[in-house]
Amino acid sequence: MSLNNKKDEKIGTLGLTAFVLSAMVGGGIYDLPQNMALHAGLIAQIIAWVISGLIIGLIVKSFLILSQVRPQYTTGLYHYAHAGFGNFTAFFVSWGYWICQSFAIAAYSVLLMSTLNAFWPGTFSGGNNWAAVIGGSLVLWIMASLIVKGIRTTSNVDMLGTVCMLLIVAFFIIVMIVAFNWQTFITNPMAAKSLPQVDDKALGSLFSQVKGAMLTTLWVFSGVESAVVLSGNAKSQKDVRHATRDGFLICLVLYALVSILPLGLKSYGQLANLSSPSTAGLMQYVMGPVGRLIITFGVIVAVLASWLSWILVLSEMPRAAAEDGTFPKFFNKMGKHNVPVASLLMTVLVIQIIIFFTHFAGRAFNTTLTIVATMTVPPYLISMLFLAKISAKKETFNPAGNVVSTSRTGAFITSILAIVGTLFMGYTAGIKYLTIAFVIYAIGIPLFIYARKQYAPTKPVFGKFERVFAIMIVLIAVMGLFIIFK
Repeated sequence: MSLNNKKDEKIGTLGLTAFVLSAMVGGGIYDLPQNMALHAGLIAQIIAWVISGLIIGLIVKSFLILSQVRPQYTTGLYHYAHAGFGNFTAFFVSWGYWICQSFAIAAYSVLLMSTLNAFWPGTFSGGNNWAAVIGGSLVLWIMASLIVKGIRTTSNVDMLGTVCMLLIVAFFIIVMIVAFNWQTFITNPMAAKSLPQVDDKALGSLFSQVKGAMLTTLWVFSGVESAVVLSGNAKSQKDVRHATRDGFLICLVLYALVSILPLGLKSYGQLANLSSPSTAGLMQYVMGPVGRLIITFGVIVAVLASWLSWILVLSEMPRAAAEDGTFPKFFNKMGKHNVPVASLLMTVLVIQIIIFFTHFAGRAFNTTLTIVATMTVPPYLISMLFLAKISAKKETFNPAGNVVSTSRTGAFITSILAIVGTLFMGYTAGIKYLTIAFVIYAIGIPLFIYARKQYAPTKPVFGKFERVFAIMIVLIAVMGLFIIFK
């Protein structure tokens, strides 16, 4: 491929922003009213969005600073871990991120097929019967073939899907504003009373409501780092920063409006009883069957756009790891359109296996996404720790003298606050899902050992710190297995 052609494959601000939006929004936004109403009333929901916005905002700010002081680290999370804490920590990040988001794509298959079941009742029951598994598998391989044609082609298709998704979400918000009733909105705002006439139940203390809601609010921001992960395919690091910032702000506004405005139409108890996707039930209540049809189309478009984004993002992580010697050499093979074909193939195979096993799962969609939300905590935390490490000293913060919008002290404070916020994300998920996530992390350790034997057969596989880290992962994983089978 000529240099000019390689340049043509690069993604600009709009394309990267589309990737961020589609990676974050997915189909989850269409079920936000019901998901949030299960845990919290009006006041707790507002507080949850404010706290989540602050936490994710700090994480985003940290990523923006890192992209300025370390623009050479073009795969973001992986390279931050590698530069700051060595080979095994970098593998830990890349493996965990790769596997957990593969689960997310499998969840998209379940959601897509269950949505299509509305058109052919009984054909794709639950989104995980055998017909659904076959249908999801076909979509998966079609996505892979599209990506093989080139990153720019994928970016253009993804941008079109993202625009359609945003228009439908905007239309839903407008309908909710038109149908809004203030008296309904301010009824039982603390969710402290039981009102059987509107299906409201007392949801407990404000703190417990906020904590429960934040498991949803924090999950929906998964993907905010996608432009950082794809930065090696960006036209410039400036484009990466703009896409990350803009994608986060747009999603924060959309999420808050989609979950809070419906409280002006129905009580939180009534919202909690809606079937999935709950926005479809709300639109049908206001507009009739055509309203449900619009949302159904929106779910399909959003899931397909997000699905496409995530396969591309995931194929980049193992390739970068193979380039640095923490994944087997096979993953580093590139195709003619500058696409990591070997990594893409392995990503699709992993997702295919997970889609197959969704057939045997009950609440496959919700459980999978909870694990995804939990597994994103360690990669975020390690990136924030890297920023804290380099900003602690003047000589390590910005050695290249790049233009930086934040002082070293400001960067250090941001990193510390982001670390605290990230730890709180783990706290909201609960010990059960954290330990289950570490089971998945532990499964990858043999792959790291194999890769190190390939690249450095005469050197020790683990350093002293890395050996302790690996043992800790295994011990937590054993605890996770105990919890699973208890």
